[in-house]
Amino acid sequence: MTGKDDHYSKTVAEGKRTRFARCGFKDRFDPFRLSQVPRLRRLYEMLFSEFLGETRHERLLDIGCGSGIYFEALATYAATIYGVDASFSMASVARAFCRDRELGHFALLAGTAEALPYPGGTFDTVIAMDVLHHVHSVDRVVGEVYRVLKPGGRFFVFEPNILNPLVWCAHALPREERLALVRNRPATLRTMLETRFDTVRWQGVCALITETAGLRRGMIDLYLALWHWTGCETFYPRQAWLGVKPERN
Repeated sequence: MTGKDDHYSKTVAEGKRTRFARCGFKDRFDPFRLSQVPRLRRLYEMLFSEFLGETRHERLLDIGCGSGIYFEALATYAATIYGVDASFSMASVARAFCRDRELGHFALLAGTAEALPYPGGTFDTVIAMDVLHHVHSVDRVVGEVYRVLKPGGRFFVFEPNILNPLVWCAHALPREERLALVRNRPATLRTMLETRFDTVRWQGVCALITETAGLRRGMIDLYLALWHWTGCETFYPRQAWLGVKPERN
C-alpha cells in the first residue's frame, strides 16, 4: 500500500484541483470545502438515509475513510464510528476535520482494509466508499469485513460504475484508478461481494463526486440530467450496494 499512500500524500500536500482525469485535493478530497457543498451533502445524506436507515448502531466501521468529506452526514448513524485508511495523510486530514467539527465519536487510524485491527464480530455496520477498486485483494477485504461484522450486520458499498462511458474514461487514464475497469461492472462487483454476503439491495446512482464550477459544472449537470432521463440505472455513473452477513454459521 506504500505506492497508494505516496500518491495520496502528494495529492494532499499539493492541494491542487482536479486536472483532466486525475483527482485533485480541493475538489475531491478537501472535507472543509466539500462538506459545505449542498449538492454533495444531499447526496451523502440520501445514501446514508436510504441504505443505513434510521437505526443508530453502537459501532460502525468506515474502511478507506479518506479525508472524511461525508463524516457530518454519517455522524448520526452510530454511537462510535471507526475509520481506517491506508493513507497517513488522508487520515490526518480526517482527524483535523473531526476536531474542527467536534465529531468526538469518530476514532480514526491509518491501516489497511486487508488486515483490519479489530476482533471478530465487533461492528453492526461496515461501509466502503470508493474503496474496493483501489485495494490489492477484494477477496481479502470482503473476508475481513465478514470477520469483523456481527451476524446480521450490514455491509454498504458505494463505487463508480464503469458501464457509464464518462466513468470508464475517468478510470482508464489514471494508473491508480484502473482496477475499476475489471471490478466495477455491477454484475462483477455483486459476484465478488456475494461470496460472503447476501444482497439486500443494489441501486444505480446518477451522481458524480468531484465538485466543479462554471462551464464544466454545466456540462456535468447536463450529462447527469440526460442519464437520469433515460432511467437506465445499470449505466448510471455510480452504484450503491447493501449486503447482510448471514445469521447462519
